[in-house]
Amino acid sequence: MPKGLIVYFSQGGTTARVAEAIAAGMRATEWQSTSCNMNDKQPPGLDGYDLLGIGTPTYYYHAPFKVMDYVNSLPPLKGLPTFVFVLHGTYIGDTGNDIRRLLSRKGARAAGYFHSYGADFYLPYLKEGYLFSPDHPTAEELTKAERFGREAAGRIGRQDYTGAKRDPPPAAIYRLERFLTNRQLANHIYSRLFRVDDKKCTSCGLCIEQCPTGNIVEGKKGSPTFGRKCLLCLNCEMLCPEEAIISPASWPLFRPFMIYNVRHASRDPSIEHVRVKHSQGRTQRL
Repeated sequence: MPKGLIVYFSQGGTTARVAEAIAAGMRATEWQSTSCNMNDKQPPGLDGYDLLGIGTPTYYYHAPFKVMDYVNSLPPLKGLPTFVFVLHGTYIGDTGNDIRRLLSRKGARAAGYFHSYGADFYLPYLKEGYLFSPDHPTAEELTKAERFGREAAGRIGRQDYTGAKRDPPPAAIYRLERFLTNRQLANHIYSRLFRVDDKKCTSCGLCIEQCPTGNIVEGKKGSPTFGRKCLLCLNCEMLCPEEAIISPASWPLFRPFMIYNVRHASRDPSIEHVRVKHSQGRTQRL
């Protein structure tokens, strides 16, 4: 029985749902499928697998640094069939393009590409009162993901599949936002500028528990201390029940970008949204 490995990154569960739907599709074609959320554990090696799938959400119009680190860490793939799936709350940007380009450089053979909307719990948008792509992935999208899994497994042994087209490049303003959230700035500047209000912090440990890179540790006084491995996911600030964490994303400097993004996406008929209120770590629909 052929074996497939699906490695993905999921914090809120939406990418995980798509990964499981794809895995179900593969199993329907008598494949053995193993799924691994890199947010929970270290992915296994590739020995013994006949197909590799990589799944990711979209952060700032590109893949999270942690996902790209995994792809970069892969050995030469020597023709190993691979597929990529991406979730995005608004615009996909270069997320899928970047991963597929890197896999190709490592010698992978394309076996498919899939993307769908996923609920966009991004704090600056929530603060502006918008949740984009709520209730996504939908049942229809999950059905498509399952079908994609069957199709990707069925392409093994075929040489006529040359891969899906590249996604269109993001608009100039999104490319600027991508540049402003690159790894160098995130690690060497922004990560140093997270602040904790000690008067509000109760040392509950939620931010430490939820950090996907282990970047937050308990300081000497019990309040969180931030390292240099930040993904800028902003989960720590978003989930804090005391609103004790302030990140650079809350600076007035970045608000014009957030306002532009919200206005543009909210007027796009292809992107669903609902109005919300975010307070004390919770998002409520209005």
